[in-house]
Amino acid sequence: MTSTTPAPSELPAADRLRAQHGTALTLGEDCDLPDDLVIELDNGAHLTIGDRVCIRRGSTIQVHRGATVTIGNDVAIGEHTFISAMAGISLGDGAALSNMVDLHDHNHRVRTAANVPTGQLVPWASGFEAAPIIIEPGATLSNKVTVTGGVRIGANVLVGANAVVAHSIAPDAVAAGVPAAVRRHFDGAPVASEDRRTLTVGFFGTSIMEHLEAFNAQMTTQANLPEVGSKVTVEGWHQRGWVHRLTLSLRAAHAHIGFDIRNHGEGGATSRDIASLVEADRATTGTDYDLVFLGCGINDVWRRFQNRLSEAVDLDEYTRHITTMLEQLTGYSRQIVVISETPFGPIEDPGTVAAMNTELALYNEAARKAAAAHGALFLDVWTPFTAVARHLFADDQAGGVWSDGVHLTELGDTVLLQHAERLLAEHRIVDKLLNYPLLERDSALTAYGPLFARYRPAAS
Repeated sequence: MTSTTPAPSELPAADRLRAQHGTALTLGEDCDLPDDLVIELDNGAHLTIGDRVCIRRGSTIQVHRGATVTIGNDVAIGEHTFISAMAGISLGDGAALSNMVDLHDHNHRVRTAANVPTGQLVPWASGFEAAPIIIEPGATLSNKVTVTGGVRIGANVLVGANAVVAHSIAPDAVAAGVPAAVRRHFDGAPVASEDRRTLTVGFFGTSIMEHLEAFNAQMTTQANLPEVGSKVTVEGWHQRGWVHRLTLSLRAAHAHIGFDIRNHGEGGATSRDIASLVEADRATTGTDYDLVFLGCGINDVWRRFQNRLSEAVDLDEYTRHITTMLEQLTGYSRQIVVISETPFGPIEDPGTVAAMNTELALYNEAARKAAAAHGALFLDVWTPFTAVARHLFADDQAGGVWSDGVHLTELGDTVLLQHAERLLAEHRIVDKLLNYPLLERDSALTAYGPLFARYRPAAS
């Protein structure tokens, strides 16, 4: 008697895969899957494939233990594509991968003495590091594109053939090359919104960072400005200055991401005070920072010349404080920028100001050395600031960058703003921070698990 139950190899690919993987696989309707599709799911792994997904022959999807791969609706995947996840990979609705695309969210860690203490000569001895790959809706990857761990490719992006995508790409862009770089932007088609990346940026410094400005709503409402000669009441204080303007610049240039700005500038603060601020902030908020600007020293010097000796901080103590802050911030900040102090202006007689600046320059040099020792960038604003002030003085506009010899005018703030923006652009800091950090494999599963929780059934 001939059996009417088809052998597993004779089942449609979708039915065969459901039978093989059970609850570890969530498979939508009307999918076009090849018979030779290879799906490998380790313990605790989960793969979600949406509706109307088309995958061509010779492709492999590999989900290691605990990881997640999610493929949205109406996704097309070409021939001989390889998808391998140790943390998580997400393909948004309508995304397209052409032939021989490679998505690996992980790689071997370097073979350091710490990673391979026994010196064992096997490829996996050093362990692995991983970070998610997120491909947003409507993105298209051409033939033989490689995407590395931690990369987010924005909605509607088109990546040219043979590119290696090692840094995240903003939506509505064409990118190509090795490494892939954006060649142009375009007016993208509307797509469903995805979870926005948010970068947390901290500022620790003096009143030059804090820069308080009196506030009254009527003063800023163009349709309801007060009459000339009338009086308004100060309703509060806003933080303005170069930090505020840099925040606006970041949000305008990277509108597709969010910025959580934490300005901890404090008027009158010495390095002693700011060190306490850094320590208290971490202890009370537990905030991890993507980017930190740190600057102090001007009040350390000024207090001595004001004869407020109990508040003054000598160079040795300042060096200890800046070193301690960098050691602390390095543990929970991805990028640190130490910014030099601006020089003193016409606050005292010229001889006293010259002596103050000679001493302050030593503090800036100590900050530069501490930054280098801790892998932080150093932004020297002293030199360009001095140049602007000198030229204004030559034009009889002395003090044009200072409001009182210490605090800055809008022009002084603009000097700082320009050089902060230049540093961010030259080092592609924001682009690099948009990548998810690579973490040791198990740490990556813990850190990035929430990104993929909604794609996993509760029992998986």
